[in-house]
Amino acid sequence: EWGIFMENKKNTGYAHLDKPWMKYYKDYSDGRDPEVNMTEYLKNVNKGRDDKLAESYYGNNLTQKDFFREVDKATTILTDLGVKKGNNIMNLVPNIPEAGRLWLGAIQLGASSDFIDPRPDTMDIKANAKKVLEILKYEQANYIVALDLCYAAMLRPIESELKEMGIDNIILLSASDSMNIGGKISYLKDVIAYNNIRNDKFRDANIKKLSSLQAISAKLKQMQEQKKDMERLIKTSSLNIIKYHDIAREYTSLKYCSVNDPNAITYIGHTSGTSGSRPKPITATNKQAVSTLEQLRKGNVNFEVGDMALNVLPFFAPFGAFDNYALNLSSGSCNINVPEFDISEFGYLLKKYHPNVIMATPAWLVSLASCKYLEKEDLSCITKVIYGGDSMTASDEEKVNDFLRSHGSNAEVEKGYGMSEFLGCGSYAQKDYNKPGSIGIPLPNTTFALVDPKIDDRLVPIKMSDTGKTVGELAVSSDAVTGGLLNGNVIVPHYELDGGDYIRTRDIVEMDQDGVFFHQARKDRSFPRFDGYKYKPYEVESVIEQNPYVKYVMIVDYFDENRRGIMPICHIVLNEQFKDIEEIDIIRDIVYKQIISNPEMSSRQIPSKFKIRESMPVTKNGKTDFKALREEELDGTEINVDVSETNLTVDDIKIYKKKDKQKVKKQ
Repeated sequence: EWGIFMENKKNTGYAHLDKPWMKYYKDYSDGRDPEVNMTEYLKNVNKGRDDKLAESYYGNNLTQKDFFREVDKATTILTDLGVKKGNNIMNLVPNIPEAGRLWLGAIQLGASSDFIDPRPDTMDIKANAKKVLEILKYEQANYIVALDLCYAAMLRPIESELKEMGIDNIILLSASDSMNIGGKISYLKDVIAYNNIRNDKFRDANIKKLSSLQAISAKLKQMQEQKKDMERLIKTSSLNIIKYHDIAREYTSLKYCSVNDPNAITYIGHTSGTSGSRPKPITATNKQAVSTLEQLRKGNVNFEVGDMALNVLPFFAPFGAFDNYALNLSSGSCNINVPEFDISEFGYLLKKYHPNVIMATPAWLVSLASCKYLEKEDLSCITKVIYGGDSMTASDEEKVNDFLRSHGSNAEVEKGYGMSEFLGCGSYAQKDYNKPGSIGIPLPNTTFALVDPKIDDRLVPIKMSDTGKTVGELAVSSDAVTGGLLNGNVIVPHYELDGGDYIRTRDIVEMDQDGVFFHQARKDRSFPRFDGYKYKPYEVESVIEQNPYVKYVMIVDYFDENRRGIMPICHIVLNEQFKDIEEIDIIRDIVYKQIISNPEMSSRQIPSKFKIRESMPVTKNGKTDFKALREEELDGTEINVDVSETNLTVDDIKIYKKKDKQKVKKQ
């Protein structure tokens, strides 16, 4: 049908009308997406797969049949708690089994699950709690689901405010509740292995010289003490704290009324960057959720039935919720739930689980090549490797492919490009359109338009170049794109173009003569860190400029060798009267006063390097030369700021010069 349509259509010279990429979808057949809620969709596509694994968590495995029974149990529990269509459930949870089950359970009631980053932004508990309270009020949450540690760190200080909002119940989850004793031992072995990887010794001084068995015993005692502390908090709470795992055991009969509304909001995630004190919320309806899963299937991005897939990308990021967790389920694959890890431990996950499918950021994949403990590991089990969240150079791509080949895998790196605003993936690179350095072609139900980046109030398309390379700002149209509305507020503006509904990405891209796209730059200078967190320099620059030491500041991205990915470096010119003060003391003052103590800021916004300089380079027009700063090589005079962090926690901060190690400052 598409071929006949293309033959009868005039060439307009515009990418969004001519769609030169559709030649790669030779077997594509357009059809209407099922008009069901996403949970019903997942149940339907998995019919006949009852005995296949759906979920694995530290040795506790669930088949598809048992998994969806747990989902129905979650729906029943939420029903009994009074959750109704249109309610919003705020979630402070990592990737643990109950998080996904409660999300899919809420969908069946027509309720939305609102996922926010469960990791505290700062070391200041009150500041974290204040930020959560602002999000709860702005996004109008009715219920809260929280990891026990998140309750203690972010909800306990605002219990009186929660009662005033009418939130009387908190559903409490624990990362260890779904583990049997074998699972707990497996988890503790991971903790010890991670400590060895990070420090080549145990982080805890009291178990530093003990055997693994003694270390596990010591950690178990520590967990028991933490559990007692949590019980004391629960008993003295002014709210009704519901321990989900305890009440779930009591439910043997399942009863609820399912709501099938394609236009009901089913998910609220957040962009990885921040805008002021709140991250930007991204809504998704059932229609948008099903559409993204359907076009991933039509674009052959889905996996094989029975595959074991790492579920490491967080729920609060749409690409983690849909392109990782939900796509694994819709493919009939098994989600290996991993709640916490560090980039240096990514290789350990492969060694432990031997997954078939890996979804990761480029930095995680590049880090594998330096994992000594993987040198002799057979990774022939790996059949699909996908990266997103950042771009990878052609040389790094080849390095990862060489690593896979040398370890017995026939997989080659495939790439997904997207944004939270269209639920993660919008284009994909595989097979004959997996060109080095490219972001591939739009998914089957997605249209890319190239528009003039200099015109902001409307979309003005750019005509395709006769040279075969066309550059412009990317605008995207798809049934998977967020409606951009929350509680009557416009979060993501939409634009009309030739009868289509588009959003702007602020990304500058290039399209070649085959309709394959290449990412060039961010229009607003933002860039993704090594872990996919979208870093907006202007937000941090405006805050650092308020420090009395600072005259000028500019933040650019650089390639961090240790993290194998992009990180921010901050260039500073001091006010004249402060030039004799010790540089490390100045940077320490900036880091702690402007960022850590600032409830509006996140620890992930701390630049990993600072450089104090006499002046900024300038262009011929007298403007600060951003490009020159980006191209400057590191010379060892920079001041380093190391934030010890995983995807859940912030530990300590070290500020030092490489040439002056004795001046390390640690908190």
